Amino acid sequence: MRIAIVCEYDAVSACTRYRASQFAPLLAKRLGTVDVLLPGAPVRHGVGAAGRARFFAAHAVAYAARSRELSARLPSYDAVLVQRAAYPLGPARVSRAIVRFPGRVVLDLDDAVFLPRPTMAHKSRAARWLYGPAQSLAVLQRADAVVAASDELAAAVAQRTRAPVTVLPTIPDVARYPLAEHGPRRPMVIGWVGTAGNRQYLEPLRAVFARLAEEGVAVLEVVSSDPWDGAARFRRWTLGEEASVFSRFDIGIMPLPDTPYTRSKAGFKLLQSLAGGVGVVTSPIGVNRSIVEQSGAGLLAEAPEEWEACLRRLAADDSWRAELGARGRVFAERTCDLDAHADTIASLLVP
Repeated sequence: MRIAIVCEYDAVSACTRYRASQFAPLLAKRLGTVDVLLPGAPVRHGVGAAGRARFFAAHAVAYAARSRELSARLPSYDAVLVQRAAYPLGPARVSRAIVRFPGRVVLDLDDAVFLPRPTMAHKSRAARWLYGPAQSLAVLQRADAVVAASDELAAAVAQRTRAPVTVLPTIPDVARYPLAEHGPRRPMVIGWVGTAGNRQYLEPLRAVFARLAEEGVAVLEVVSSDPWDGAARFRRWTLGEEASVFSRFDIGIMPLPDTPYTRSKAGFKLLQSLAGGVGVVTSPIGVNRSIVEQSGAGLLAEAPEEWEACLRRLAADDSWRAELGARGRVFAERTCDLDAHADTIASLLVP
């Protein structure tokens, strides 16, 4: 067989790497030729009105090129796996070659792309349309099968398609993650890793991190593309340190607001922390609750005072943090099975 994996984002994007690229060689062993079709180099934002004009002009050119590429290349394949969409923004037209594809189409979703994203709440109507779900919805209506990253996401998807929906969480390659060394470190290092848009999830805990830092109890380390302006030290995210950065932490965190969009998230940052042998504190939202309950490797917290109490307890007990980290690594090794995932994806791609 010849399989095309169509990705919405470039090769560096986490969803491309963890939902597509890391399975390409495994699928090739099972099915035959597998090509990952990326949308090209990302378009960089400019400054001012002229910069914005150049930004959208460059996207328009790249969008048209992507449409031509898919129309020309897809007919030579037997099946297509689509990771989210065909291009990072724009209407559904770029997906026309996928919708008209005569072979088998499998859509992979790691987020509830058809639900309002908290990061887009303050954007204009035009921006919400431009970055909206038109492409994914078009492919969803065409898909022969859908892969969803969580049970909550699968339930939301099932309301929008007649295709069967299979749940496959986003998982790390645990062998790549060095283990954290837990000891009597003061202050305790709290680790948060995420995109610039998701730093807003730290805001409700701003005062908590400030108090912990002022008292020397714990310090927050934010690993992202840009610093957070709260009480935290900053480490710029790099691809080379993606796996090893978690071993720097004493505890990993994943605070989330309770929205339909966040309930469908896959809990990937929790699994990365656990793979690094680091216990976690997280909001009891969606799959995050079940990851903590099944692994026994963390705590759940809702209100800021609960977060503060949990973090203070962990800061005061080095051996407990080490125990949580050990449980987490065992859980990650048991549940993050790349070969089992590849078997499932391969079975969905075969007519």
